[in-house]
Amino acid sequence: MVESPGSHSYNDTAGMEFHKSGPARNINRKQVKPMKRRDFVKTTLAASTALSLSPLIRGAGPAAAPKATVFIGTGATPHATTKSVITAMGGMNRFVSKGDIVMLKPNIGWNRTVEQAACTNPEVLRALAELALDAGAKKVMIMDRPCHRPEDTYRRSGIEEMAKKLGLDIRHTDDNRLVMHDFKGQSLKEWPVFRDFLEVDKFINVPILKHHGSAKLTIGMKNLYGILGGRRGKLHRNMGGNIADLAHGFPSDLVVVDAWRILLRNGPVGGRLSDVKLTKTIIASANILEADAMAADLFGMVPDAVPFIHSAHELGMGRIDPKIIPVKRLTA
Repeated sequence: MVESPGSHSYNDTAGMEFHKSGPARNINRKQVKPMKRRDFVKTTLAASTALSLSPLIRGAGPAAAPKATVFIGTGATPHATTKSVITAMGGMNRFVSKGDIVMLKPNIGWNRTVEQAACTNPEVLRALAELALDAGAKKVMIMDRPCHRPEDTYRRSGIEEMAKKLGLDIRHTDDNRLVMHDFKGQSLKEWPVFRDFLEVDKFINVPILKHHGSAKLTIGMKNLYGILGGRRGKLHRNMGGNIADLAHGFPSDLVVVDAWRILLRNGPVGGRLSDVKLTKTIIASANILEADAMAADLFGMVPDAVPFIHSAHELGMGRIDPKIIPVKRLTA
């Protein structure tokens, strides 16, 4: 089925009964892991805030160049560039430990080809999966909640074929595995989440950068819509605040933005190759706000003009000004 560019409908769940998950990720069978992840995110955000303070406020001497928190790579192929960016960050061992169960959360929302730039590039995912397995991951899973038929989106995006070749665990959403999760947000409180995303040790968020008719952009924070059940359309009211609460209440261990091809118009579905720009860029960070801010800048938008980025900044999730975010750029 070919849809007109820019048109879409959400295949949301109604009338479902959900179990309660309790506090953030407490249903994880490795109970200590969620706390470690939250502590890591809090430490990262605190460090980011400290780096943005002036030397006089910190009582220090001349300011040393801050360590990069966002890594931006360009290169010949998305696979090689992704690996080079992760290497520059210190390697996948910084994020994945031996025996970890790792979830790669791409955007597989639409029945579109790689060239149409509506779904995450499978070569970016292949690089991340290989790195995670090399770091000792016990299992690497891939899962999303598509808006088009999952059988079509997983296949046509090229992600299913890639995952099968690597022996990855390909998951589809199952409404029987929905549990209530407390995001403890200002706007977003409890909402059903697929427990597959909760029962992992590491969560790697792999969005594609593209235009979105309602949210302005889809990047890391918006990509988390794919972990949610229920009627997601209800979240369009105060969408920016809800997306920020979602990202704050469900932290990502690592965010890798596929900006190899950017859908400039008629998102999130797209369809016209004339709407796609080849930028050959990969952006990665442990800070989802700063990754999204730099991605918005690459897109040509002022980050603060994107409602969910603005709201996340108000929550203290990191820096928003591309001029002060410490960035390391590299060529693969």
